[in-house]
Amino acid sequence: MVAKLVLDQLEKTGGALTALTLPVANATASQYLQNNGSGALSWATVTAASSNILRKIGDYVIVTGDVDGTTELVIACNASAANRTITLPGVAVAGATTCIITVICDADATSTFELKVQDGGSAEVWTGFQKSDFVRLIVSNGAWLVVDHRATMMASKALTGSISLATSAQVKMTSFTDITDIGKVWDNTNNKLVAPFAGIWHLNWRVTSQMGGGFVPAIFVGGARQTIDQWSGDTVGYNYGSHNVSLTVKVAASTDVEFYAKSNQSSAYTNNVQGNGDDYSGFDGTFTRTY
Repeated sequence: MVAKLVLDQLEKTGGALTALTLPVANATASQYLQNNGSGALSWATVTAASSNILRKIGDYVIVTGDVDGTTELVIACNASAANRTITLPGVAVAGATTCIITVICDADATSTFELKVQDGGSAEVWTGFQKSDFVRLIVSNGAWLVVDHRATMMASKALTGSISLATSAQVKMTSFTDITDIGKVWDNTNNKLVAPFAGIWHLNWRVTSQMGGGFVPAIFVGGARQTIDQWSGDTVGYNYGSHNVSLTVKVAASTDVEFYAKSNQSSAYTNNVQGNGDDYSGFDGTFTRTY
């Protein structure tokens, strides 16, 4: 015969601890025994981790109900037709400190619009543009923290037409034609790239010379020349074909990048930097945001 105990309560000898009162019914499959803190035991079901996936077509403020009781919130949105803003909940909102929030672009933005994520005080936290750009956030040290992100910002442009340079002149190039423009980094009025945030530029600038010309590319960052392909030429100064200069540079927000050509021609006639074609003079710039 199997021995068994029949009792309603469990209590430590001496009564130093509150007696534990057993449940009055059997558990169902996979339930566990929980204590209410006053000694009453009951059966409870394990709550599985939950997620919440939303799609928004306009501005949206994340509310308590989106994060409370949820381990992850994913919001898909885009700026294909207008600027869009997703506002994070306050860090004191129930569930905010235990919920990972991801905002993702589900369609390409135009070169004019952006998808912005801001905190409750309207401070910008992240901005995205193209499909699959995303930001992933948690609350840490009392503030929203970016733990991972991708934001596509780049410009690729070709010199619209040929530009004349006088002997030994160093001239900023103007009038570019779009090939690609993502993320509003090109200032068309002033013919320069402008860093939208603190980050890193990856730049390539190509200058094509006419036959008998002598030109080299130079990149200026924040008004100062950072790199030049070739400072001087031979006796005549001839350089044929396309000359390239590449630069990776860390910059502060709003720093400008300008593209110059320098003539190494020592003879007394005016020369042309060749434009009017994406295989002639042009540049590519890709920007990576840093936090």
